[in-house]
Amino acid sequence: MWGKSTIEKKVFYLVLISFCSCLVSFSGCGLTEYYTLDAPTVTYNSPSYTTTDYTAKYFDFLTRESGMTDYLSSSSDFVFLGTAVYYKIYNNYSTMLSRNSSISSVNTSSNYSSAATKMIETYEYQQLGTDSGTITPLVSATGSNRRVYIRLMHYGSSNDYAAKITIAGTELAVPLRVGNKYTFDFGRTSSDDDNAVPVSGDDDVEYGTASSSGKWYVDMYAVAVGRDSSYTTSYSLVLHLGSVTIDQNETDN
Repeated sequence: MWGKSTIEKKVFYLVLISFCSCLVSFSGCGLTEYYTLDAPTVTYNSPSYTTTDYTAKYFDFLTRESGMTDYLSSSSDFVFLGTAVYYKIYNNYSTMLSRNSSISSVNTSSNYSSAATKMIETYEYQQLGTDSGTITPLVSATGSNRRVYIRLMHYGSSNDYAAKITIAGTELAVPLRVGNKYTFDFGRTSSDDDNAVPVSGDDDVEYGTASSSGKWYVDMYAVAVGRDSSYTTSYSLVLHLGSVTIDQNETDN
């Protein structure tokens, strides 16, 4: 009969053999292979909900693509799709700030996709729409880092302060809410009601006790997105782009 020490050695050898087998075949051991995406990290302008100067109410950031050129081929096992922009409309800024803090707390390399999952699945942030239709992700991958400018609402008649999305200096589209119908010019008169005020029950709205009557707080994030051969989506860490206040009682914001 084997002594105790011999049994312990046998068990150790079996565990070691099993572990080595796992290294050869992830799928055979039930382990999921994942891919690391470079997250956007640079913002040139990150507005706050407290910002009152209309000239500063825009989002400006840099995509991070140059390190992922190996993932651009559609024939590879994993494809880098580009950079998505997500938003959420709040009527209470304290709730928004609490959500920001919760997302930030898991936006670390040790948690990796947890921040994106919390933002998208738990808090139901929506991808930004456009007047050119649904573009998913908003910034398609090219392998080159590009600067992205987004202004959600119009101010006056100058094109400098018009609602628009510009990528690498080229105007792409006008930003719209999810579904590509409603603008962010809440409350302005319109024959087709495309400037509708957010209401409780809208997919992109977190509705609670209003911080201030008629004021809405739009919060934005950017995240790199990829997909493997089984169409499983992977996300990078998230970049908080900032937030802007939109007053439905004002003609311009």
